[in-house]
Amino acid sequence: MKKSKLIVSLSAALLLATVPFTTTDVMADAKVVDKTVPVQFLGMNDLHGYIDGNNKKDANGAAIGGMASLAYHFEQEKAAFAKANKLKATKNSLAIQAGDLVGGSPAISGLLQDEPVMNIVNAMNFSVGALGNHEFDEGIDEFKRLLKGDAPIKNVTQNYELVKDYQYNKSSMDVLSANINDKKTNKLLKGFKPYVIKKVDGVKVAFIGVVTPSIKDVVLAQHTQDIDIVDPGKAVAKYTKELRKKGVKAITVVAHASVSANKEANSSIPTQKDEQLTGEVIDMLKTVNKLDPKNSIDVVFGGHNHAYANDTYKKVRIVQAYNYGEAYSVVNGKISKKTKDFVSTPSATIKYNYTQPADVLNSNKVSKKVNKIVTEAKTIVGKIMDQPIATLDVDSLSKTAPTKVRPTDQYPIGGSEVGNLVTDAQLDYARSIDAEVDFAFTNSGGVRSNLNGIASANGFTVTRGAAQAVQPFGNTLNIIELTGAQVKAAINDQFIGGYGLEMAGLNYTFNENGVVDVFVNGQKIDEDRIYKAALNDFLLGGGDKFPTFIGAKVTQYLGVDTDIFINYVEKIGTIKKEDVSTLRLERVE
Repeated sequence: MKKSKLIVSLSAALLLATVPFTTTDVMADAKVVDKTVPVQFLGMNDLHGYIDGNNKKDANGAAIGGMASLAYHFEQEKAAFAKANKLKATKNSLAIQAGDLVGGSPAISGLLQDEPVMNIVNAMNFSVGALGNHEFDEGIDEFKRLLKGDAPIKNVTQNYELVKDYQYNKSSMDVLSANINDKKTNKLLKGFKPYVIKKVDGVKVAFIGVVTPSIKDVVLAQHTQDIDIVDPGKAVAKYTKELRKKGVKAITVVAHASVSANKEANSSIPTQKDEQLTGEVIDMLKTVNKLDPKNSIDVVFGGHNHAYANDTYKKVRIVQAYNYGEAYSVVNGKISKKTKDFVSTPSATIKYNYTQPADVLNSNKVSKKVNKIVTEAKTIVGKIMDQPIATLDVDSLSKTAPTKVRPTDQYPIGGSEVGNLVTDAQLDYARSIDAEVDFAFTNSGGVRSNLNGIASANGFTVTRGAAQAVQPFGNTLNIIELTGAQVKAAINDQFIGGYGLEMAGLNYTFNENGVVDVFVNGQKIDEDRIYKAALNDFLLGGGDKFPTFIGAKVTQYLGVDTDIFINYVEKIGTIKKEDVSTLRLERVE
C-alpha cells in the first residue's frame, strides 16, 4: 500500500476547488472514486500433513483441527463474505498457504508421501502457496513430483509399495519462491515462480513467495547443498519494484518466515487484542522499506514458527495462524479500481478450526469431498497404523519441556518427556546390538508430536501410528565420535541459537550464560576423552543450528530413527510417565 495516497487526495481536492462543477459532476466523480472490489484471503500455514487433526482442543475443551473441517469453515467464510458484499459468487475469496504444507507428517499422510494433502488442497481450490523448509525433507525433486502429479518411482520414492496405487493429481496451486537460487546457475530454483498475479473481479493482486533465511539450518545438508538463499527482504524488494513497473499495487507476501506476538502481548484468538510483532517477517519488511521505500505491500502471511500473529507493521497487515490446521486467518479488504490498491489496511481475524461432525461436513460439497479423501487415507494406512503396540499410564506424554528453563524465549531448550523416551530408545537399540555407545542425542524439532494414547480398559493404548507421529522423518541414525569438550560445546549450542537438544545417558547443569557442567554416570565429563554418541544425520549436518556436530567421525550405522522408536515403544509395552518425566538438566546460579 503506497504511503502517498493522502497527498494525492489533497491535490485532487485543491484542483476541484478551482474548477466549476455541478451536482451531477460530483455524483459522477464520486461513483468513480467509490468503485471498489472486495477481496478476501483465507490462510493457513504449517499444516505438516495433519489432515485428520492432532487431538488438540481450545481452552474450553472443544476439538480443533482436521482439513475437512477447515474446508467447511472456508466455504462458510466465502459465502458470508459474498453475501455481505452482495456478490453473486465466491470468486473474490482466495485460499493461501504459507509453506510446510507437507513434511514432518503423521502416518495418515506421511506414509502416503503426503499425496492426500495435495488432493485436499486441490479440492479446496488453494490459489497460492510458498515453499517452506519441510518441502525439502526428501529433496525438492520429490516435492516437484507431488506438484506435477507424477507417479512414484520404485527404489526412489519412500513408501513406494503403499503409495504406488494411490491416486495422485497435478496441483492447481501456484507455489512461489523468490529467494532460493540454484547454486550452479545463480538463477531462481527451477520450477518455481517468484510471484504470481491474480485477477479478482478485474483488479490485479500480486503474491510474492519467500522462505526463511535459516532453511539450511533446519534441512538435511544433502537436500540444500545445491541452493543459495537470498535475504528475503532483498528478494521481495526486487519484485515489488518489478510489479510496480507492471502497474500492480495490491501486493501480498506469502512468507514461510517467523513472526509472532512479543511475550507481553495477549495472543489468545478470542480477544484479538493488538499485538507487537517480532521475527523474520519484521526484519524482512524493514529491509524492503529501506531498499524500496515506494513498495506497495499490503499483507504478509507468516509461518515457520507455529505462532499466533495478527497486527500491522507500518500499515501492513501481518498474520500467522498457529499450525497443523488448528486455526486459520481471514483477511478482508477492498481494492480501488481507480488506484488499483487497497483503500486501507485490510482487516484480519484468526479463528480456530473447530472440528465438525460428519453430518455437517457432508452437508457441503467441498468439505464432503475432503472428508472422503481423509477417510480413504485413514483406511489405507489404518491397517498398519491402528495396530496397538503399547500402553500409557496417562493419556499423553508431552513433547514440550515442562518449564521455561531457557534464558531466552525464542526456542525451547530440550528436556521433554517424549524427547527423553526417543533418546532412551536410541541408546537402548545401540546397546542391544552391542554397539559401543555412551549416550544419545536428538533434536527437539524432530520430536513432532506428543505420544498420545486412546482410553482403554488397561490404561491408554498407543498405536503404531501414534508412535510414528512422534518421529516421522525417517532420519538415519549413526554412532559418532566426540571429545568431552565437543559434547559440552554441542549442548551449549542450544544457548547460542540452537533449537533444543534431547539426550539420554548424560545430564547437565546450566545458568543464564550456558552450560556449566556435563555429567556421565554421575561424574563430570572428561573433556579430553573420546565418547561415542547415537546421532541422526540431520544433526550430523549441523541442522537446527548445532554446528559442533558437523564433521564428526561416523563409526557405525544404526538404522532409521522412526523404526527404532516404534520398535522400542512396542518392546517395553507399558510406558510410565514417571520413567520419562525426570529432567536431565538443572539450572544453577
